[in-house]
Amino acid sequence: MKKAFSLMELLVVMSIIGMLSAVLIPNLAGAQNRAKEAALRALLYNVQAEIEGYYLDNNYYPDGESAPLAQLANELGLKRFRNPFTGKEYLASDQAGRIMYSLNSGSGVYTLTAYKKDGATVLLELTNS
Repeated sequence: MKKAFSLMELLVVMSIIGMLSAVLIPNLAGAQNRAKEAALRALLYNVQAEIEGYYLDNNYYPDGESAPLAQLANELGLKRFRNPFTGKEYLASDQAGRIMYSLNSGSGVYTLTAYKKDGATVLLELTNS
């Protein structure tokens, strides 16, 4: 006598697996995006520390008006940073996870702004004021 699963048992198991995957896959994608945003926040604090170090060495903040991180790093000789969303070194053309630097030369106040994956929504903004 052969023991095997009935068609009904197989259908029940397949439907349970289907329901679990329908619930888990979107949650996993969201968790991955949140992890990349957390990495971007940490990176923004590292960039701010680099800028403050530059200030300590030179007694002034780097000039820049709406300068992307790649441009700022090139001009100042800062270390290269990896974009958490692309996994590659930042490029001036990056939209996902982009970081912008702007200095108000009159007040000496700079602003660092990090954007989410869509490139338009502000994730975090740091300033020296």
